[in-house]
Amino acid sequence: MSTMLRGMTWDHPRGLDSVVASNSLVQEIAQTSVNWRARSLLAFGDQHISEFFQDVDLMIIDHPHVPDAVAAGAVIAFDDVASPSQLDLLRSTSVGASHDSYQYRGKQWALAIDTAAQVSAFRADKTDGAPIFWSDVLSLAKGGRLLWPYKPVDAFSTFATLMAQKGKPLAVAGQYVEPTTATEVLHFMVELAASVPYLCAASNPIDVAELLSTTEDYDYGICMYGYTNYSRVGFRKNTITYDDLPSFDGMAGGSQLGGAGIAISSASKNVAKAAEVAMLLSLPNVQSTTYVAAGGQPGNVVAWKSESANAMTHNFFRNTLRTLERAWVRPRVLGWPDVQYQTSQVIHKALVDRKITESTVEEISGMYEKYIQE
Repeated sequence: MSTMLRGMTWDHPRGLDSVVASNSLVQEIAQTSVNWRARSLLAFGDQHISEFFQDVDLMIIDHPHVPDAVAAGAVIAFDDVASPSQLDLLRSTSVGASHDSYQYRGKQWALAIDTAAQVSAFRADKTDGAPIFWSDVLSLAKGGRLLWPYKPVDAFSTFATLMAQKGKPLAVAGQYVEPTTATEVLHFMVELAASVPYLCAASNPIDVAELLSTTEDYDYGICMYGYTNYSRVGFRKNTITYDDLPSFDGMAGGSQLGGAGIAISSASKNVAKAAEVAMLLSLPNVQSTTYVAAGGQPGNVVAWKSESANAMTHNFFRNTLRTLERAWVRPRVLGWPDVQYQTSQVIHKALVDRKITESTVEEISGMYEKYIQE
């Protein structure tokens, strides 16, 4: 007899089509299907899990939300429903730190079904490749052919990435930001904001990918969370090619890790089946077949190294794997989503105003103490 579970994911082919298309394989293996619903990308990043966990069995979530979900009693640890060997297998085949990014207080609260980080994109039919150094980025931006999405949440992501690349990642040793480095990074971001089209102030990575793939106005995009869909023939008028993130040393380190994990709601009436499905969707035999074929962006490195996955995405996975493996992971602390949101508002205002003051850095510095609850 088949079991039907309820799932909540996010509204994009990468988040929705991938899991819906895998239902047939999950049904075949586990005699279970999932009725997937989707929330917006904005809600995925900002909405607290406590607001919707009671209506579902499985949830696709962002790793900074894990502590809040645990505090709300909204999720079940995989340590309680999976064997150590099963979790070790997923950890050993994770893309970089994707699996570990869902750990909190010694337990595993979600599985890395999807992974992403800030990378670059370009039109291979119009240029030879993506910029490697930030000095190259500034030169291209001043030529009017480069886009950088700096909507508030994306402005924060770039700030975090640049701080990590400068060797001063956020929230280390009791200090949220190192003031001198933060000031330097913010001034660089203001210079970049002044060099790209103003539309970037209200754009996210999907908006930039749409412009690159549907118009002839721009050649490059930087600090974009990758979406393999835009590298697939037929998804849009033109395909775009993704590559490593620019950096100061050319080594593409420090990019803020994103992605999505699959978690079990504590309100599930069938925890055992929910755990079985979550494990299946995270394993290579699903991740590298139905999941990636339907537009998914796997969290499992076997899929990232798959010849077929790279062939269908103009080498998206091969081109960006170094950036993913060297990515910076946001801390898992209670209250982080609020810290991130409030910081993003301050940074975005400074970029729009084209002005950094001492009070700007002071206001950002106080966010951690103001909103962190542990």
